[in-house]
Amino acid sequence: MKNPEPLDMNLLEEVSDLDFFIVRKPLSSPEFWAEWQEKYGRAVLAKVALKKIAKTKNLSHEEYTKLRAMVEVYEEIIRYLDHLKNTALNLRGILTNYNVETDDDDMDFDF
Repeated sequence: MKNPEPLDMNLLEEVSDLDFFIVRKPLSSPEFWAEWQEKYGRAVLAKVALKKIAKTKNLSHEEYTKLRAMVEVYEEIIRYLDHLKNTALNLRGILTNYNVETDDDDMDFDF
């Protein structure tokens, strides 16, 4: 068996880190909402914390670039969780025809 490539190892590590945000309870179950809320809350709070760091700390360009990438990851996680929520609501007969937009106008990543 050959050794995994560095990219394969990086992908495995990233997937492992993000695995927490997968909602495993069935969409039609009451347990879904408790699990969804926990994961959604953690993602939103992590994004808020990253924004605070960006605004209050004197970061190097490299640190700022990493922070920006992390914010984008949490935005993707939030979109995934919003999509799950809308799907669960649609299963209950509650139509959700709106698009969820995140308002990041207050966060300027330009130097």
